[in-house]
Amino acid sequence: MLSPRQLGEVASTPGQLRNPGDVHMILIHVLPRDLGEFFDIVSPAVEGLHLPVDVRQVLLQQVFDNANLSDPSIKDPEVLVWLGQRLRPLLPNLTEEHVAPLFNIVRYRDCNISQETMALLNLILPSLSNGTQAAVQHQIIMSLRESTPLRCYRNNSFFMFLRQSFLNFTFPKLTNFLSLIPPQRESELLNTMHPSELGTFLRKPEVVDNKTKLCTIFRNYKKTPEFLETENLPDDVKRPVLPCVWPLALASDDKAEVDRWFDNRLKNYLKFLDRDLLQSSDTLNASCLPFRRLVSLLGSNFTFNGSAITQDDAYKTIKTYLNTGSSAAPKCYSPTDPNLNSTAWFLNYIGVFITFVTIEDFDTFGSESTLQLFAVNPVNIKLFNFAGAPQNLTKRFTELIFLQNSNFLPLQLPPHLQCFVPASAYFKLNESESVVVLGNLNQSCTNVNSEISSVLASNIQIVSPGSITALGAQVTSLTTGQITKAPPSVIVQSLSTLSKVSGWNLGQSLSIIQILITQNFQINNTDSLINLGTLVGGLPTQTLTAIPTQQVLATSTNPVFVTNMLTAPTIVQQIYVNKIITVDMKPTELIVNVPDEMATEIPRNLLKFPTTGNQTLTALNINKKKWKPQQAVLFFDTVANGLDDPDDLSEYVLQGFTCSRVQTFAKTKISRLIRACRRRAGRRKVVLKETQLTCMWNNIKDESPQDFENYPSDMLLYYSYANIQQTNCRSYFNETGRADFSVLSSTLDGRKVDLLNNAKKCLNIEGTQLSRDNVEVLGNMACTLDENYIQSSDSYILEKLKNCNDFSDKQIKAMETVICSGNTTYGNPSTWTEKTLEQLDILPLYLTANFWKHISTLDKSKFLKKFMKRLRANKTMKRKLKKLFNECTMSLRSKRSTVNACPDSLGNITQVTISNDAFPFGYETTTFNHCLSAQVVMDNLASLTEKVDDDDMQKVILEKLHQAYPKGLSDQQVQVLGSLSRVASMDQINKWNITTVDTLAALMDNGDGEWDSDKAKVIVTKYLSSGNSLGASELNSIGGPNLCSLDLSVLQGIRNDSLRDADALGITNCSSAHKKAFFAVAEIAFPINFIQTRATADQLTSYQLIQTYLGGASITYIQRLSSVNISMDINTFIVLDSAVIQALTVREVSGLLGTNLNDLKTFENNTVVWNWVLKQLQSELDTLGIGLTGGRVDSNTTLNTPAVTITFITNTTSGNTTSGQSRGTYPAPLLFLFGVLFFAVQM
Repeated sequence: MLSPRQLGEVASTPGQLRNPGDVHMILIHVLPRDLGEFFDIVSPAVEGLHLPVDVRQVLLQQVFDNANLSDPSIKDPEVLVWLGQRLRPLLPNLTEEHVAPLFNIVRYRDCNISQETMALLNLILPSLSNGTQAAVQHQIIMSLRESTPLRCYRNNSFFMFLRQSFLNFTFPKLTNFLSLIPPQRESELLNTMHPSELGTFLRKPEVVDNKTKLCTIFRNYKKTPEFLETENLPDDVKRPVLPCVWPLALASDDKAEVDRWFDNRLKNYLKFLDRDLLQSSDTLNASCLPFRRLVSLLGSNFTFNGSAITQDDAYKTIKTYLNTGSSAAPKCYSPTDPNLNSTAWFLNYIGVFITFVTIEDFDTFGSESTLQLFAVNPVNIKLFNFAGAPQNLTKRFTELIFLQNSNFLPLQLPPHLQCFVPASAYFKLNESESVVVLGNLNQSCTNVNSEISSVLASNIQIVSPGSITALGAQVTSLTTGQITKAPPSVIVQSLSTLSKVSGWNLGQSLSIIQILITQNFQINNTDSLINLGTLVGGLPTQTLTAIPTQQVLATSTNPVFVTNMLTAPTIVQQIYVNKIITVDMKPTELIVNVPDEMATEIPRNLLKFPTTGNQTLTALNINKKKWKPQQAVLFFDTVANGLDDPDDLSEYVLQGFTCSRVQTFAKTKISRLIRACRRRAGRRKVVLKETQLTCMWNNIKDESPQDFENYPSDMLLYYSYANIQQTNCRSYFNETGRADFSVLSSTLDGRKVDLLNNAKKCLNIEGTQLSRDNVEVLGNMACTLDENYIQSSDSYILEKLKNCNDFSDKQIKAMETVICSGNTTYGNPSTWTEKTLEQLDILPLYLTANFWKHISTLDKSKFLKKFMKRLRANKTMKRKLKKLFNECTMSLRSKRSTVNACPDSLGNITQVTISNDAFPFGYETTTFNHCLSAQVVMDNLASLTEKVDDDDMQKVILEKLHQAYPKGLSDQQVQVLGSLSRVASMDQINKWNITTVDTLAALMDNGDGEWDSDKAKVIVTKYLSSGNSLGASELNSIGGPNLCSLDLSVLQGIRNDSLRDADALGITNCSSAHKKAFFAVAEIAFPINFIQTRATADQLTSYQLIQTYLGGASITYIQRLSSVNISMDINTFIVLDSAVIQALTVREVSGLLGTNLNDLKTFENNTVVWNWVLKQLQSELDTLGIGLTGGRVDSNTTLNTPAVTITFITNTTSGNTTSGQSRGTYPAPLLFLFGVLFFAVQM
């Protein structure tokens, strides 16, 4: 047997150990206790033998298996010998499987042995595979986590300790790094690291494997500020570091420290700010100083482009912060705290993000008294000069400045803010200062407040070319008095400026034109007309008439001039168009010459287009123009035939649809024309009258279409509900919900009841309570509902009621009950403000004092400024404006009724007072009388008449006007009276000069209200007594109802050419004698060729021209008319002379109505129709085939009493409302007796 030493020598012999088997052959002879002696010989020789790797691995495995080196009985020195001498040559290319046995040897031994082992492994690291290196790293980590963690750590730098532990092996990533620290020692060990060491660690590639864990370091690390100031990290580490250090940056109350955080420490980190961090609880709970610094940084040095946050995100954070966590507002302001007593609050805490602040946000930031303090701070004023700040916010801010300091000088404000200075502040300026401000306003303001303009204009003592130039767009604020007192040469010299400004009232334009005329300014050609610009509305028609026609025609191609002409009084437009027409009166030429927007003024009788030539071109020319319905009916078929696609017809042409014009069309074409009238996006609604709608229905009822959205919603009101498939009923009511229910005449008022009952059945509605969904479907049907429905339904019904044209008193009371309940989106009445009124949209126009009493005087005033301007622009009916004023000022009237002088709180009424769009709100009749002088009336007459709607106040104005002009009013003054004229006494009217058609037209403007017949007669008589006659222009101006007040002798003197060139005059309410007088003229003006028995285009045109005058036609004329197939509509039929109607036979009525015959059944409950029916034989009525019953029974016919259904409403109708009550039936004989009784009473 060889000894261990000898065996070692054998193994050390080159070539002996060639494979693992050779190792086994030798080592089976070596006992475990002799392994040390064996390897003392072999190990030194290993490097020289160049043993194969697998041989070395087998040798190493033998040691691990048999040497038992992990046994505590083997002393540390022996283990060191093994590690340092015997195993060292065998460790290169150490396998992954041998790592754990190796570490088991040293796991519980002295730390020096562990370090020696790591030193050995570190030396052979290049020879180790990735797997082996990972295994070594794992064993290091396991050794550091053993039952006595960090037993070899000696209170030095924890980072250096780990570096010594891992040497060149992979340093642990963040998660493992922290896992090596016992939880209770986190702060202790982390703070042993120098900032440079932490930086070195965090700069290691991909070291941060858990962003949350990263915050553990900075939550415990006390040298974070130093670290951030000295260490630079890669961007992929900076990004997760920022949320970790963010709370530290926001916690300080020391300004210097805050500056160091944002100027140095976070300088390279803030670009990684994201929405989550910006809007985090840390940010929202930040101290005031760091938050202020953040706002500054975001507003100046932060680049949002490419950032993870937007400016909107920044503002949302600011808004939330300023409204979070503070019982006192404004947040971050304390007069007693040196750090928080700055009044530069808006700059400090909102900064450039002021552009995102809404007026609602602004009001939440603090009390008005505190915000006023901030407003006067110069830096805040500079901040609010940003052009992007919301206009209403800038206005509010400027108001606060003057609430805080009423003596603040407007010129100290940036030009942008001068737009919103309270008008009263400008009273302090002299003329030169006013000129400076005017220059600023004209450059900086989109719309200058009319009160401001008036104050600045009033500061100008003498109107000069310079002051007119300075006023610029605000020159319209000069009063008529200032204009007339100005040197005439100044007005002439400044015409180029004056003529470019929009917004002149009639009084101003009349005065300026009159000055030009008196200064011999020649208005006689194209250039002089165009040079009048926006002043053309003041041009007397007499002057316009004298201009050569070719010169007038040349202006029609100038779009700016045409736009200006459209603002002129209607009479001026009519004369202008008449001048153009006289150049060439052929229809195909005049529609080319007359501007598109002014075609409404072309006389009807000239619209007879030829049936030959290029019909498509003619149709296209007609189709692009604006028309009135009475014109469109005359050429509807021309355009419908000239254009292939009915959808191409304009809404102006489509409103001319009548059965008269489509009766020769194929059914399919009629159907397409009807569909062309449907609701379409981007196009005005085609407005149709009831007879047009019933005509449409009669033409398609046999088809019973179910695609309701493809038809006019108004037409659907006449649809037979029996034809609607129940599966489609909801879509039917959806579409009728968009209809205008006011189109239904009183005769068909019962349809509202039927529609409601059918809708309730369709939608399974019980009682009067409508859900939001019900209300949404019913839509505009809400306008017909009575007070019970309004009060019982979902409050969303208020939104639908905003679409209505008018309300009954009971509906208004019900609306007020709902609104004042506090259970709507408008809140409790105690919280109502100007904003509430704006949200109610049009409803305040109708509400009573019961509603208005909940609104403060200030909020009323602010609201009415905008609301009244809107109502006047929309030409709201005067009666509605009068009612609105009375209701919202009722409380004022009761308080000031005993005043006997102008109150100081109100002050005398001036041009500035009048310029307020809410004027005369705040006054009642007594104070109005005391505060208004005759001189102010003289200087501001047109402005007063535009704004004052109250009858009593209007009487005050008229009285003062007549005090100023005791001998009477000139034509020019009368022309601007507007609705004031309606309250004038006969004595006052008799003192008016009414010598021109301009004056007559101005007085007769329907928009100013109806005239008492006696007064209308006096006015027209005065006009005629001045040597004038009733030409077409006069007839158009006076209108049908006022013409009815004239003596028969006057009407009989109307020339037929005058009536021929006039509009269709509405004379329905005239006496029979007056109607006959009109018809006598009309019969000559519009002759019909009765020889043709089939309606020709000429016959239809003549019929439609004479149609409005048929109420005065004789029985003979109507009988002849029944033979030419003109398809008279039912409304025309029922206004014929009653004796004529009663004399017509069934056959003649059938001939008259033609394709409208079905309307006889539809309107059978109309008194006129019913009386005619009662007189006819039932057998003859049956020949009509429309189910018309109630006629007389033929004596040769067996009596039969069919049940006849007639509509009657019992306690179901109040104004235009419905409650859904049932109808009843009466047998025909009983109806016959009713008829006999009726005739007996008549006799």
